[in-house]
Amino acid sequence: MMEPSSEMVTSFSSSRLSQFTNRPFVISSTSSKVPYNDQTWNFLDALCTSTLPVMSPETRYDPSLVKPAATTDSVRLYSDSLDLSIDDEYSKTIRATELSAFPLPRHIESKLGKRSILDKLRAQPLVSSSDSALVLSNSTLSKDELTNSALVPLLGNTPKHGHNHKKWKLNKVLLGHTGQVTSVAFDPFNKYFATGSADSTIKIWNLAASRLDLTLTGHIMAVRGIVVSDRHPYMFTCSEDKTVKCWDLEKNAIIRDYHGHLSSVYSIDVHPTLDLIVTGGRDSSVRVWDIRTKTAVYTFPGHKSSVNQVRARATNPQVISSSMDSTVKTWDLIAGKCDKTLTYHSKSVRSFALGAENEQLITASSDGIKKFQLPDCSYLQNVEFFETNKIEHGNTIINTLATNADGVMFGGCDNGKFAFWDWQSGEIFQQGTNIAVPGSLEGEKGILCSQFDHSGLRLITGNVDKSIKIWGQMEIA
Repeated sequence: MMEPSSEMVTSFSSSRLSQFTNRPFVISSTSSKVPYNDQTWNFLDALCTSTLPVMSPETRYDPSLVKPAATTDSVRLYSDSLDLSIDDEYSKTIRATELSAFPLPRHIESKLGKRSILDKLRAQPLVSSSDSALVLSNSTLSKDELTNSALVPLLGNTPKHGHNHKKWKLNKVLLGHTGQVTSVAFDPFNKYFATGSADSTIKIWNLAASRLDLTLTGHIMAVRGIVVSDRHPYMFTCSEDKTVKCWDLEKNAIIRDYHGHLSSVYSIDVHPTLDLIVTGGRDSSVRVWDIRTKTAVYTFPGHKSSVNQVRARATNPQVISSSMDSTVKTWDLIAGKCDKTLTYHSKSVRSFALGAENEQLITASSDGIKKFQLPDCSYLQNVEFFETNKIEHGNTIINTLATNADGVMFGGCDNGKFAFWDWQSGEIFQQGTNIAVPGSLEGEKGILCSQFDHSGLRLITGNVDKSIKIWGQMEIA
């Protein structure tokens, strides 16, 4: 496929680019004595630096700042039984008077010099008087029910190369959205996660308690992507309403809107070391935005159809995108142009994943799953595909891939099929078929989004049947 010429790449005029690059970016670096030593970096200089400063997990946040969630907030909760009888004690609507969204790192909180999150929330009116969530659990099922239950995955293949990954099981099902659940993201502390939905809302959930804490409204159409920054107290969302929004998680409010996409925005990611976000959408473009000025730093129009997913990396290639045009492209932020185009697929690439410390790339399409080595994008191997019959093969649309640090990759499909892979060997060690929750249609068993938490021990999936499913590892490998 022909690469886009430099003329095709839309960027700043020289005067605007000069104005942008002369404005310093503040990037925090680590020090054994001073955890947060702010250094001033020019944008292009920082991009050209071979090793960008990255805050280590040990100095990035102080867990002692985490405030316990209020115990008075309640949601509709299904007890551990399948008769779905509701306990009157929990048949209350959520009260959002004592909860906080995501705790702030100490260096951000001290610089802001403002009241605590709890103080602000106490002074605010109720977020919603009708928010509710349902929790299903499979802990009381019998052994036979566990084997056949819609809430438990089918156990799959025995690995061939000796990897010893534990099997995964479904622990809980959360209900609260009134539309398909299209996106999920975790906060840096691994205490909360956010979900976006076709109902145009974003919901904040307490991970440990499986509790709905907050519902945020602001988009007027389906929310398609969510990402939470680990360097700022910000969450970013994108939507079919053509907008990208920045949410202040201290205020639980929108503080910035980014306008420029000509149609629905399908995917979003935040750069790990620079104050940039990357978006892709139905207008076939990949756009790079300055978080603070809301300016489009680059607009890359190289794809010929909708952009399904974008990811940002600290090292080259710094932006990766996949598209309905069956290609995967890498983008050079220094040169402001497409670096490489992968044309190994013949059908749309809905999803891809980064693994092996972000040095390898796996792309997924109906025609197969393939692994590449970064940064040169050299082809490594084919990855084992789902077990399908002749009719299903070639029509299995893989909507989502997710990976954890233990070398496990999860994939979910439009037809409800899912699988867990060993990243290194590319072999499936467990697979099954998702079942829609009671009251849903058979065709609503598709899986739309997935993400492992920061520990890698829990997996969240968002589904066509409007449910959120929490998966965990089984005790025995």
